[in-house]
Amino acid sequence: MRRQVDSLSAGPKKTPGWIAATVALLFFVSCSMFQQNESSDKTNSAVAFLLAGYLLNTQSAVPTVQRNSTYNVVKTTHVYAQALSHSNWGSTTTSVVDLSLDLYRPENAPGNRPAMILIHGGGFMTGAKDDANMVDMANYFASRGWVCISIDYRLAAARGTLSTAWGNYVLANVVSTEREQSYAMYPAARDAKAAVRWLYANAGTYGINTNYVTALGGSAGSFLANMLGITNASDFRDESLSIVDTTLSTTNLSSGSTVHTVIDHWGGIHMMTYLQAIDGQSRFDAKDPPISIVHGTADAEVPFSQAQALRDAYISTGAPYEFNALVGAGHGAWSATINGRSLSENAFLFITQKQNLKVLQ
Repeated sequence: MRRQVDSLSAGPKKTPGWIAATVALLFFVSCSMFQQNESSDKTNSAVAFLLAGYLLNTQSAVPTVQRNSTYNVVKTTHVYAQALSHSNWGSTTTSVVDLSLDLYRPENAPGNRPAMILIHGGGFMTGAKDDANMVDMANYFASRGWVCISIDYRLAAARGTLSTAWGNYVLANVVSTEREQSYAMYPAARDAKAAVRWLYANAGTYGINTNYVTALGGSAGSFLANMLGITNASDFRDESLSIVDTTLSTTNLSSGSTVHTVIDHWGGIHMMTYLQAIDGQSRFDAKDPPISIVHGTADAEVPFSQAQALRDAYISTGAPYEFNALVGAGHGAWSATINGRSLSENAFLFITQKQNLKVLQ
């Protein structure tokens, strides 16, 4: 299928916070040990400094992935948080629901692994973590060295907790036929952010380097993936809610949620648009992660203009992007190809190039 491509290069990356913290601790311990000896303080300090530098160099190594399927994939299911479901939007009658994810890890792969959060579509009305396209992507990347999570999140039927500002904005500005979907975006976004924080909180368990996290979705899932990459850490976490939500304590609020690459399949920018309308602040800036935008020009469900608006926002800030217009394709074009590559192969190429991952043939 023909496509138009426009791209910019990625910017520099930072050393992961957990690595810096680990090195600092080891440096302190090393200094303490050396100070107990009777040798020169200057010698001790120099040796400790060299040791810390060595550890920083080795622990901050760029992850290595495989070009071809190499590892057996082990799948496990986990509850990543709890959340509230309401009897109706804004109702005080609530119940607690578990939020689950499926984790796909490469068996016997070395540590220092990149990670990926996969988010299913369904218009915020339907869908689940076992969506066939997300499962295929999870197995594709996990068999090559990534740790992948495919998540469930609250759909419209759950009537999840809203922020006061979001609920008021939707009620005042969104037509009644689209209001249900717009309400549902808020709790879905809170859940997606919580899932990334779970990934950070459990990075040590699964050998994840949290400096190499990708968000990938399809349709509504890409609305969420785009949101993860572009919004502030406080968005969909710290807003005043319509009700006291005691389940927030289960969502690893102190953990990171930074995403370093985004793969957008026919998603959009509604969440960023709504946030800006609410507080007047654009969420787009030059520090946004590299994004691969893939969208059919004949999409009747999420208009191609959404992809163009996302691209134009990236152009305006100078953040790195790639624009893949699938000429003549409609919504959900998972079988499309880009320069002869499948969408999974195209995502692999984009991620490995933008994150400068080491790829073994």
